Amino acid sequence: MKEERKRRRAELLAPAGSLDCLKEALRFGADAVYMGGPRFGARAYADNPDTDALVRALDYVHMKEKKLYMTVNTLLKDEELAGLYDYLLPFYEAGLDAVLVQDLGVLRQIRRDFPDLPVHASTQMTVTDAEGARALADLGVSRVVAARELTLPELRAIADTGVELEAFAHGAICYCYSGQCLLSSLIGGRSGNRGRCAGPCRLPYEVLEEDTVRTGRKDRYVLNLKDMDTLSYLPQMLEAGVMSFKIEGRMKSPRYTGGVTAVYRRYLDLYESGGEYRVDEADRRYLRELFDRGGYTEYVSEGLRDHMVAVGEKPDFRAPDEAFLREREQDFPAMPSKENIKGKLRFCVGEPVIIKMEKLLSDGRRACVSAEGPVVMEARNRPLDEEALRERFSRLGETPFAWEELAVETDGRGFLPVGELNNLRRRAAGELEEKILGLYRRAGRERTRSAKPQWVVPRPEETQVRIAVDTFAQFKTALSYEGAAAIYLNLSYLTDEQLEQVLRIMREELSCPPVFAALPPVLRQRMKKDLEDRLRAMSAAGLAGCLVHTLDQAAWVKRLFPELALRAEASLYTYNKEAAAFLAEFGLTEAALPVELNSRELRERLDGAALPAELTAYGYLPAMVSAQCVQRTVSGCDGRGRLLRLRDRTGRQFAVRCGCRYCFNVIYNSSPLYLLDLRGEWQREGLAGIRLQFTIESEREMRRILDGCLPELIRGLPAANPLQEFTRGHFRRGVE
Repeated sequence: MKEERKRRRAELLAPAGSLDCLKEALRFGADAVYMGGPRFGARAYADNPDTDALVRALDYVHMKEKKLYMTVNTLLKDEELAGLYDYLLPFYEAGLDAVLVQDLGVLRQIRRDFPDLPVHASTQMTVTDAEGARALADLGVSRVVAARELTLPELRAIADTGVELEAFAHGAICYCYSGQCLLSSLIGGRSGNRGRCAGPCRLPYEVLEEDTVRTGRKDRYVLNLKDMDTLSYLPQMLEAGVMSFKIEGRMKSPRYTGGVTAVYRRYLDLYESGGEYRVDEADRRYLRELFDRGGYTEYVSEGLRDHMVAVGEKPDFRAPDEAFLREREQDFPAMPSKENIKGKLRFCVGEPVIIKMEKLLSDGRRACVSAEGPVVMEARNRPLDEEALRERFSRLGETPFAWEELAVETDGRGFLPVGELNNLRRRAAGELEEKILGLYRRAGRERTRSAKPQWVVPRPEETQVRIAVDTFAQFKTALSYEGAAAIYLNLSYLTDEQLEQVLRIMREELSCPPVFAALPPVLRQRMKKDLEDRLRAMSAAGLAGCLVHTLDQAAWVKRLFPELALRAEASLYTYNKEAAAFLAEFGLTEAALPVELNSRELRERLDGAALPAELTAYGYLPAMVSAQCVQRTVSGCDGRGRLLRLRDRTGRQFAVRCGCRYCFNVIYNSSPLYLLDLRGEWQREGLAGIRLQFTIESEREMRRILDGCLPELIRGLPAANPLQEFTRGHFRRGVE
């Protein structure tokens, strides 16, 4: 497999936050661009074109035999999903090369309405393992954009599934696994899942442990990551199976887009040529002069990704060295601005003048046109000889073409007015352009109306109470209360000794409610053997099912443990009923409702959905899930699974739990969500359960919550609110 991947041409994929950026990307060698339309893109604040402009952009890209991928990589509410078909239709007809999606409901609808439109799984889908890539390929996804955090072996495993693999090569890195961040949403209402991230990870935070400042200063930018630069690792990434190298930067300038594209074009071509692969430090400096927020990291290794990539100090956005940039830019020749064509002109007295034009496309297809003009008259004074005819027809002007070859056949006696010749030339060039674009365009499709969603599992007769816990102490506390229909036990923080005690309780204590294993936030190669061993032991002890966060995990558990019930965590988003139907068809039995929907949207989401749902009504919501580690950043890894806190500029504190067994961090919202006293507003048909989620609470705090609310909830009544500080989350406000 490795030998097959060597020396093949990979795709260079550039960002197009505007039409000017698009043109610069193609001018300096991009094979494809990715661009948002007027709606549903993950960069809502980019200079995204309107519908007509994006159709023209598609034509411009296709005339250069390149590709344009459109981003529809946000989560859509039901009312928005209803307009997706009409939104996509003009781009589909114009020959859109692929659409990037995050939302499983969007994926389901596109596969139904536009079955021949290639779909790429956005990095927002949090694909971190071959299990998810394989499942998506089976569902019609042609390409997966890997999570930025993956190692070379993990990339290789995804490529081995046969799906096209796209990976980020240069630019900004999110602190959080893409698609798993709610920090901007929870603290300011600007959701990254809706393309409106405010970037709170770029701000300073104090790091506290037991109210002691750990950082030694107040301006530590512990969540602000350096940018990515993979120039040195392009050969290894190519040999691992990456076939598309993605440059981040839809919010950056045309100069940045063109410059970074030019550098990566040079090194991908160098690798393909078979020459000695060595990075010129002047090129690396050129990248840093184009944009530097505080340093770069290569961020790729054969083992774990490098955790020490936080900027640390306040980012220094220094002014670029303009003299160096101008000098270096001369070293990157632009691509030809015109497309070469061949032609033949016949100009003989008594016959119509005929011009033939032909474009040979890189894939072997030919576009040919023949245009006929007036009958050639015999000249009275100066006939148009071959040289004069060639001169008049060489003026292709504003057309996208340039002559590679023009054969002229004439008897040397003819004449036609210059205006007639110009009209013929322009008409032929226009017909050739339409002929080429016609090779990309598609006929329109009627919308495929789906049947009214049907319940694929029994409707719940009552709303159950479930308790989710992170620690063994919380698990034992939950067992001391009656009435919970299930316990979700997080496997990330249990020691082996504690797991043995859990297994004993599950086997021997009749009062133990059904236990569901809550998996870590993502699935990585290094976790799988340990998780499989734990799940096998728990399954033998009567495990009821698993709570999964990603499609990777759902596919993995489904393959290894088909007997276990699968419930989706809120991070496996079901913003709309199509997404719920997707998960029902995939074999899940329930889905936790997204935390970003307001009460009206939750009611709509539940109405007639194909999958019962669960509402988290109490708990500290996870605001970020990261492969980075605050503990490692400030003082090094000690493997002790600490609980730290981040204090922002307003004094709010966000708990950080280090999941050392599987190497991740979870950052929680500063205040707990509390909706238990609003039961009349969220109780609806189709709501299978309400969840009380305990994460950072002590046993005493947990008992205070359970004592205050559990009896009323079990009786189906609203519970009093025992908290002085709490949040309603998005239940009232929602997100844009």
